[in-house]
Amino acid sequence: MNGMTPRRLILVAVAFLVAVCGVIPAAQAHDYLVGSSPKASGSVAAAPKTVTLTFDDIVLTRPARPQVTVQGPDGRYYETGCATVTDRVVTTPVALGPAGKYTVTWRIVSADGHPVSDNISFDLTGKGGGSGIASPKPCTTQASGGGSRSGSGSRSDGVPGGAIVAVVVIAIVGVGGSAVILLTRSRDRQADGVDDFDDDEE
Repeated sequence: MNGMTPRRLILVAVAFLVAVCGVIPAAQAHDYLVGSSPKASGSVAAAPKTVTLTFDDIVLTRPARPQVTVQGPDGRYYETGCATVTDRVVTTPVALGPAGKYTVTWRIVSADGHPVSDNISFDLTGKGGGSGIASPKPCTTQASGGGSRSGSGSRSDGVPGGAIVAVVVIAIVGVGGSAVILLTRSRDRQADGVDDFDDDEE
């Protein structure tokens, strides 16, 4: 193939496989938080009406919608409704109460189809009008928004993560198989050359 030796082709195939193996984890990485309002570890004087969480990739609403709780300094919960999803942004309505530290805890389905959970906190220096509830209410109905494109690992560009992996695996098998065939042919040619040389000697 264009004067490339079997050894060089094998080296190219190995380099390709190493590069591809680095692509697979990236294609299947879990979502992580890149921003929030209020900011993590920050403080606000006026009580916000919503808490927003922004992730690096689309948030799915299947097989489960996002679960977000906002717990106040008194141990009560101040979310007033279920979270909604718009691509990478999860928004939860709140009515905060006393001044102090509020902890936002979430559980989402990331773009690779796996659940992700974590929490952040912020301080309210003023005072809100909410009274909170003793325990959070589960949100089990389907969430609205643009994050419900697929329940099997859809990326923000609409390409399923499973399809990406399938293409990569096919490429690996194809390149590896080609390298093996070329190496086998090279050995057969070398063996034929040795046989011809032996015949000439006789």
